[in-house]
Amino acid sequence: MKRQDLALIALLPLLASLLLIACQPGHDGTKIIGYLKDGQLWTVDANGANSFAIVKQEVPVVGYSWSPSHQIVAFRTLDTDFAHTPAARSVLAEQRPGGIIQDTPGAVSTVGIDGGTPIVVAFSNTNARYSNATWNPSGNRLLLRQTSIGDTFQAGDATWWLTQNDQPGGIAAKIFPTSYAFPSFGYMNDLVAGIADKGLFTATLAGTQQRALTNQELTGHPLPAGLERVLWQPQHQDTSLLYAQSVASQPASSGHPTQVQLILRSLKGEQRVLATCACTQFAWSPDGNTIFYTTGTSFTILPLNQQHAFTFHADQESTPSWSPDGRFLLLNSPHSLILVDVIHQRTQTLLSSPADTGGQLGNAVDSKALLQPLPNSPWAADSQHFLFLTQQRLSWQGKHLAQGEGLYTVSLTPDGGLGAPTLVATGAISQPGWTYQDPNTSFLF
Repeated sequence: MKRQDLALIALLPLLASLLLIACQPGHDGTKIIGYLKDGQLWTVDANGANSFAIVKQEVPVVGYSWSPSHQIVAFRTLDTDFAHTPAARSVLAEQRPGGIIQDTPGAVSTVGIDGGTPIVVAFSNTNARYSNATWNPSGNRLLLRQTSIGDTFQAGDATWWLTQNDQPGGIAAKIFPTSYAFPSFGYMNDLVAGIADKGLFTATLAGTQQRALTNQELTGHPLPAGLERVLWQPQHQDTSLLYAQSVASQPASSGHPTQVQLILRSLKGEQRVLATCACTQFAWSPDGNTIFYTTGTSFTILPLNQQHAFTFHADQESTPSWSPDGRFLLLNSPHSLILVDVIHQRTQTLLSSPADTGGQLGNAVDSKALLQPLPNSPWAADSQHFLFLTQQRLSWQGKHLAQGEGLYTVSLTPDGGLGAPTLVATGAISQPGWTYQDPNTSFLF
């Protein structure tokens, strides 16, 4: 064998390792934050370094969602023709809590964390509206809601698309069966759960093998939009679902809160009532051992063992976000940012603005509203850091933020102590997000 051949063979392990490194993602995802600014999608390090527009095009980006691996972003842009209309300007001006832009005509695409050429997974259509994309826990499927422009929306009218994140629109897209509200991805069984006129059901990621879990419509459904959902229980082998139904004996009366039962149902048909309340929203904790619900300005954390329930108060407009380890909750509203220490049942106001009467989640009580879960979490994956956007709330724990308006990060010690806020970015920023948000742990907005 020639000397040159022997040298090449000796180099093969080194070349293979270099190739492997070259093919790996450029970031581990734990330090990269996303946000929208000037109609573009930006990323930045948690210390404010390396700001970069990973999506920069003529039509505005109106929403995005981190994948569970934090290596891919699904984003939504306005339809090119629609973007130049007064209706588009109205949509952009009417952000919902959490900065969410309502369903609107446009396209949905995916792109890597380092940028590059996006893959359009749902093509733009002037006559069709799309929601933000929701990821399944494995990060290989996206769920989209599609509705028609001009029609008065009724529960059950939406078309639900399940598509692969790496295939152009139409190639790997499947229609999920009719559901009153956002279907819920299972964690391990590749099943998706929904609610329709025959009650609870499951189907596969391909939208096939539909299986009825009940044989009649659930009491009171379709419910107000904030309650119209079914949620797989996290960290419990996909054995049970959480949903709401009206109290059967409650007389129909407009103008009064809907009394509902929050029910835990197993796939075997076993069920128990966890709470009866005039709830407007509900969700799981990350470990699936606790439910979280609100009756307006009152928020309750209720363990499944019914012990040590914790109720506290916050603005009705608050958008709650669990830390990944489930030890803390952040409640973000236009007037305050509150940190909840779940283990020690303590709350503290971190960020505040001049006193206000607060707002209402008006469309949360409308059965025809097109609500959606928060697409991103303000928490880092380690549960020891989080971000916040000031939005004219410039009092941090009673002291003025000297650096003024902007996007900040904060470190959190295991005992709940807080570091000083670090300014990350400034400008007309919206929808900042650090990591993937599990829809089963999010309220709808």
